[in-house]
Amino acid sequence: MSREHLKKKAREALKEAGGNASLAARLLHGWALEDEALLLALVKPMLPSLSLLAVQRAAGKDDSYRAGRRPQPVTEKAALQAVAEALSGKRAPAMTSNRNPATPPAEASTRHRSAVQFLASAYKPKS
Repeated sequence: MSREHLKKKAREALKEAGGNASLAARLLHGWALEDEALLLALVKPMLPSLSLLAVQRAAGKDDSYRAGRRPQPVTEKAALQAVAEALSGKRAPAMTSNRNPATPPAEASTRHRSAVQFLASAYKPKS
């Protein structure tokens, strides 16, 4: 019953919003705050995740579970020191990730080399 109620209200919101999904979502949100059955139908599929989030927050571990945390700001002094170390050669600048080192390219086959030589000769300036 709750799923049908949710579908009915979602269609009604879309109709009232003239097909505008964003406006329909806001209408449905407002209606859900006043209708407990609608609110339960909306929240029920996400209840396990919401419960876990509440427990993590209560345990004080919510920050460690955030996916897109921003990096800590770097002070001007630390940035200047990193540049100085990179320029002096003490530390190589980190340009690539060290997790997956690049593999050298495979040796070209004889057929490939001859094809490249043929193409290069075709574009040589004729003098």
